[in-house]
Amino acid sequence: MATPGPSVPASTGGQLPLTEEQQEAVVQFTTLTNEDAESAQAFLRRSGWSVTVAVSKFFDGEDPNVPDLDHVPPPQAANIQPQRLADFGDPFVAGGGPGFHDVIEQARFATGSNNRRAAERTEVARRIVVSPPAPVVRPSFFTALLLSPLSLGYRVLSGLWRAVQYILGLVPGLSAFRRMASGAPAAPRRYLNPRDAAARFKREFEEATGSKALPFVEMGYTQAYDKAKTDPKYLVIVLMAPEHDDTKSYARDTLLHPDVVEFINNPANNIMLWGGSVRDPEAYQVSLEHRVTKFPFMATICVTPKEGGSTRMGTVKRVVGPVSGAYFTEQLRQVTVKYADDLAAVRAVRVANEATRNIRIEQDNAYERSLAIDRERARQRQEAERLAREREAEAARQKKLRKQWRAWRKANLAPEPAAGSTNIVRVALKLPESLGGERVRRSFADDATVEDLYAFVECYNAGTGEDEEADEDEEETQSEKVAKPEGYTHKYGFRIASMMPREVHEPSEDKTLLQAIGKSASLVVEEVEESVSGEESGDEGSN
Repeated sequence: MATPGPSVPASTGGQLPLTEEQQEAVVQFTTLTNEDAESAQAFLRRSGWSVTVAVSKFFDGEDPNVPDLDHVPPPQAANIQPQRLADFGDPFVAGGGPGFHDVIEQARFATGSNNRRAAERTEVARRIVVSPPAPVVRPSFFTALLLSPLSLGYRVLSGLWRAVQYILGLVPGLSAFRRMASGAPAAPRRYLNPRDAAARFKREFEEATGSKALPFVEMGYTQAYDKAKTDPKYLVIVLMAPEHDDTKSYARDTLLHPDVVEFINNPANNIMLWGGSVRDPEAYQVSLEHRVTKFPFMATICVTPKEGGSTRMGTVKRVVGPVSGAYFTEQLRQVTVKYADDLAAVRAVRVANEATRNIRIEQDNAYERSLAIDRERARQRQEAERLAREREAEAARQKKLRKQWRAWRKANLAPEPAAGSTNIVRVALKLPESLGGERVRRSFADDATVEDLYAFVECYNAGTGEDEEADEDEEETQSEKVAKPEGYTHKYGFRIASMMPREVHEPSEDKTLLQAIGKSASLVVEEVEESVSGEESGDEGSN
């Protein structure tokens, strides 16, 4: 009794549910190719769930609709019943089902339809990457010395065989040996990278034909393939063998035919012409990929979106052997007419995608600029807050140092000379209205400096008890000795001047009061904070 096959969940459409690794592979594939999840699963199942292999197949133009034979569920054995010839019906019995000949005709029609679809489908043109040749490993000196007898013997035997071939070629009927002897092997061709090899082929073609009419691209086949796939354009490849008898006539009569030159150089036809010699590694690999058996050879490659997506490259035309220039031109014209709409559609889609991508980039750039502006504003705000904190801290420190300096200066202020002293200077000071507007009289020794007068006014202002902080400073001064603050230079917020004639006396430790005002004087204390701020604002306005 046959056992049924393994059960498959109905929700997956005949496939087992995806694991987490397989779901991650589907996400990576869709991100790289912009394909839907169904196509991604089809590529990954055929590639053994390898993202790298699946992406390579996708960009090589493989059709995602190819059935996955490794994951087709086995047929249900219980449903398989042996069929008999009578099951096809009897053509001579009415109502006996379809006739046997009808079944045969349907099978023939299905086979012919499949063959026509296979014939209409173009061959996939794969991307070719040529690896550089391996470096030549030279034997060491001792190895070369040991192998030198073998090398010498090979050369002697080769020379003798050529001599025998030449002698046999002199005998009537054995001329083939003479041709074999005279056919010296071609000189080895120096290896160049694909771009330089294409440029060398173009230069040799122009030197051999004396014409520069054909616009051969100076790039490798892989670069030309990628460019024709990206733009998209028609890539016309021409492969020639220098040893072939028809190479010169093909280049002169076919490729340089006026109609061919005009058609290829017409920008409206979107043709890229790439040529190569099969003596170069890349051109040889191209000939193997296209299964070239006869030279010269021409093939046209372009995007075939109807056969496998907008990234599938197919060989849409092959022309083998020497042909006329008119036939060559007609084949190119047929290809361009047949696939013009497909290339235009692919180009329009890619232009739309490029426009969408540019819009997205502009939006991202605008967002980045807006974000940069916001960051700059936040940075400036933080910088302003930091500077404000530093200014407050510096102001607090200066205020503390000012209090300390006042306490120190008041403690070290010279006492007023006793009444009846002779070497003294009498001063009458008029304080500003903000400090009470009172008049203060004070005597100083005749060697006291103008700075001592300023210090007296400063300490008198601090000792008037106009605020609690001054009282606290005074108590601290009386309770303990205060040291002079280091690194602090006190700036007075006022100036002392004589009225008649007006003269401002700057604080100086070198000039005595006797020299500045004489034995006695009546002075005025003027505040300078408002005037200084006014001068600063005036300077800013002038700037």
